[in-house]
Amino acid sequence: MACEVKLSKRAEKFLRRASKDLIKRVNEKLRELSVNPVCEERLKGILRDCCKTRIGNYRIAYQPRPCTVIVVDIDHRDKFYDKLKRLLKR
Repeated sequence: MACEVKLSKRAEKFLRRASKDLIKRVNEKLRELSVNPVCEERLKGILRDCCKTRIGNYRIAYQPRPCTVIVVDIDHRDKFYDKLKRLLKR
């Protein structure tokens, strides 16, 4: 049974601007997470409520919940962690 994947507005905005190849890879990873919503790698510090997964040089931050995966952000690894810290401090 596949779980629901919910995208934040930031994640939706990223996908609208991404290349078709990257969108395809992200969708494939999100399908995997919907089937098996476990934390691949837990983030540390103020980001400890989130997990991350890698897609080449891109990262997806998500929060696994019972039968739901909430995608917090998707971005290139250069900007990902600083952007996520600013987002979660609010």
